[in-house]
Amino acid sequence: MIENISIILVDTQLPENIGLTARVMFNFGISNLRLVNPKVNLPSEKAEAVAVDAMDLVKNAKVYSELREALEDITYSFAFTARHRDMNKEFINSQEIVSEIYNNYKEDKIGVVFGGESSGLTNEHLSLVSKCVTISTHSNFSSLNLSHAVSVFCYSLFSYSNFLNNSSDSKKFNNSTKNKLIYFFEHLESELESRGFFEPQEKMPKMKQNLRNLFHRADLSEREIATLRGVVTALSSYNKSEKT
Repeated sequence: MIENISIILVDTQLPENIGLTARVMFNFGISNLRLVNPKVNLPSEKAEAVAVDAMDLVKNAKVYSELREALEDITYSFAFTARHRDMNKEFINSQEIVSEIYNNYKEDKIGVVFGGESSGLTNEHLSLVSKCVTISTHSNFSSLNLSHAVSVFCYSLFSYSNFLNNSSDSKKFNNSTKNKLIYFFEHLESELESRGFFEPQEKMPKMKQNLRNLFHRADLSEREIATLRGVVTALSSYNKSEKT
């Protein structure tokens, strides 16, 4: 089983989609399921019934109240969305995500995020992830069922890895350290908010999203993130009067 990839479902409304997602994950060797603010009562007999042999994935799914919490130990994250958004975010297609994960992020802990059935992911959700992913479909109808979208990703990753390795005995991916970027966001935004940067208040969510997307595009290393946190700490604690 692939241990470093987590499928993250946000605001899921139908228990059947949770069970079918677990089933397709199990089909293609992905074992970590996370649920953010699910709109169903858990445990769910309906979810477990359609999961069939993947029932344990449903029973062991980790539940979070917010996406930020689900991403705290994730190093790199991708969010699937049916459409491009009016935001400064890098969008790639479903073929590119597979090659990126397999070729560039074997040592990282990956989160792959899918939105709820009715409205998908919000811009706030997308601002927390590294990149956005779209699935190529016929122009007449681009919206996929939630579990079908997960199926496209899981099958594509499985096929790609088998093609490159020609073996089902691939080494497990290694876990990485906690996502330093999420903690940097919290640190920076807290300091900026306490100093009145986010004015007017009604524009604060959009301003935060723009800042997060700016740093995501920079593709910072852990050392660079640590340096930035040091800069924020130095600026926030600096007292000019003490230097004069």
